[in-house]
Amino acid sequence: MNPKRIFGICVLFAALLVVGVAFALVVGAEAVLSTSTAQETLRIAPNSSGMSEDEFMAYAGRMEQKYGPEAVSALRLHIPYETQGSSPEPAMTPNIRYVSAWNGSLEVRTDDGVVLASSDNALVLYALDLTDEEGREHYYWWQWGAAQNHKDTWMGDASNLRNFWSRVAFENSSSTLLFYAPDSDMRGIENTVTLRFGPEFSGPDCRSISKEFVLHQGKIRPKPGECRVGGAGKYAVDWVGNYEGTQSIYGICEERREDSVGSAILWTYSLTAGQF
Repeated sequence: MNPKRIFGICVLFAALLVVGVAFALVVGAEAVLSTSTAQETLRIAPNSSGMSEDEFMAYAGRMEQKYGPEAVSALRLHIPYETQGSSPEPAMTPNIRYVSAWNGSLEVRTDDGVVLASSDNALVLYALDLTDEEGREHYYWWQWGAAQNHKDTWMGDASNLRNFWSRVAFENSSSTLLFYAPDSDMRGIENTVTLRFGPEFSGPDCRSISKEFVLHQGKIRPKPGECRVGGAGKYAVDWVGNYEGTQSIYGICEERREDSVGSAILWTYSLTAGQF
């Protein structure tokens, strides 16, 4: 065979091999890294009314049936045995009262409309029955979310949770964000982790809030770039991982109102799922 012809065949084969490898890499990357996100924002004015306490308790009951008791017990912070996890001590219950709550749900879908994952989210407002030395009121914004991947996709069990988060942002400086929790990364694989929040006040009727929950995989953290204390502050609790199943998150931040009204807030909740 003509040497030039052999050389040409070799060049063509090498080119096809390179193209094939590149195609495989692209397809492989797309299969592993393809993600979709759903997100919503709700503006809550100071006089906005959400769920009544009875409606909220009914909602918490529905969420418990859907996700199990471990995922939702801390929704009901104003009930003594819910606040302290597995070792209830009524005398250690924070002096807080239920004010209102808001909820929302998300679904992450493919371009073909197939549901990859879904989440339920709640924001609960509690008031502290104490004022500080200047008579200012304090409130707690309790953030909860539970997300789960869907098993029956058209390609089989091909979706994983990648990320979901909840953010509270005050619109103006009539509200000051003082503290938030978690305030650092919590990591684990099927580990029980504890969320602790120490209020500004101390005394016989006010103790820290503590809740244990299972971190199945990944980490829960304050979302980078979305946390700021002070006037018109903001706080977002963020889960990041790659998990097939159900995961819950909790977060809490304390608001001090400079007047009796306070600021409107923007509550944003988001869910991202990946498909293999």
